[in-house]
Parts: sequence; C-alpha cells; structure tokens
Amino acid sequence: FGPDGARVMLMVNQIRALFGDVPDTLEEFAFASQATQGEAKKTFIEMFRGGKWRRTGIIWWNLMDGWPQMSDAVVDYYFAPKIAYRYITRSQQHVALMFREPDGLEQTLVAANDTLEDAALHYTVTEIGSGRIVSEGDALAPANDTTPVATVPYDPDAQRCYLIAWSGPLGEGRNHYLAGRPPFRLAEYREWVQSAGLV
Repeated sequence: FGPDGARVMLMVNQIRALFGDVPDTLEEFAFASQATQGEAKKTFIEMFRGGKWRRTGIIWWNLMDGWPQMSDAVVDYYFAPKIAYRYITRSQQHVALMFREPDGLEQTLVAANDTLEDAALHYTVTEIGSGRIVSEGDALAPANDTTPVATVPYDPDAQRCYLIAWSGPLGEGRNHYLAGRPPFRLAEYREWVQSAGLV
C-alpha cells in the first residue's frame, strides 16, 4: 500500500465494519469511506449534544487538507466538501433534532438547542425508502438545553434510515439516523442518502 498503507487499511476496516463488504472500484470505495467517516463524526457529535449537560463538548479537527492526499479532513485540498462535512453541518445546527442511541427496544428523539431562546418547532421523522412517518408532532426545545421530544420503537434486526425534519421561528433543518445493527448494504445506504438529498 505504500507510505499511506496504514490509512488505507484503517479505511478498509472501517468500511467493512459499517458495510460488510469493501467495494472494488475506486469510486465506490471513495463513497463508502467518506460515508463511514461522516457517520462516525456525526455519531460522536450527537452523542455529546444529546447528553447535554452530562457532557457538553467535543473537539474534532482536520477541517481541510494542506495538500492532495487521503485523509480524514472533511474538506479536501481543492475546497470540495466531503460527505462528513454535510453530515456534521446538519448535526451542529444551533437547533437540531437527533436520536440518542437505543435503550432496549426504544430510541429517544431529542431536541438540542444551543441558543439562548426557547425554540418552538414542528417535526417529522420519516423512514426513507417506505415514506412511512414514524413520529410527528410539536415540541418546545428549551434554551441552552437538550430535551426529549418523542420515543420510537427500536429493532436491532430492522435496518432503516430515518429522515428527521423540523421547522420553527428559529429556522428549519434536517438530519438523519441509521437504525439497526450493521453491516448495512452499501447500495441501499447510498440510495437512502441520495434520494433524501443528504449527500
């Protein structure tokens, strides 16, 4: 693998953990590695935001590459944002909805509000692919806090991708969540995120 062999093998192992198989074309490998990076960074950010005030911060780095290379930067040397850039931009909105990790057979949807103003919002959680609305309602996200909004069933053997959308006086936003136990099928994952306009 040459001088970047350790990085390539790290990417291979991470792709295998999320998708099971490692693509054999460069285009599919690039997509799978970027999607894996995006899901990982998004998960770390939401784990901390979803647990405010128990834990309140995370520092991630390597925003942009200083030269053309394979790396974990979220913007490449040519100023092109990678998939992770889009995912974490949505996860880090001042007001954002996200799922906490499963607790038994349930998952909690929380509203994270880092502004100093209460945020009234309307939200929907839709299963991408089927279009089935899993949860919908109105909620109040208190200022500078994270609050539970809804609970949905969780089945580790049912792989789904949820689109979370919200709107209110402080703006609107979207996020997504992969539910179920990996590995996911790369082709299905790609169809989910592309059809929802997430990448």
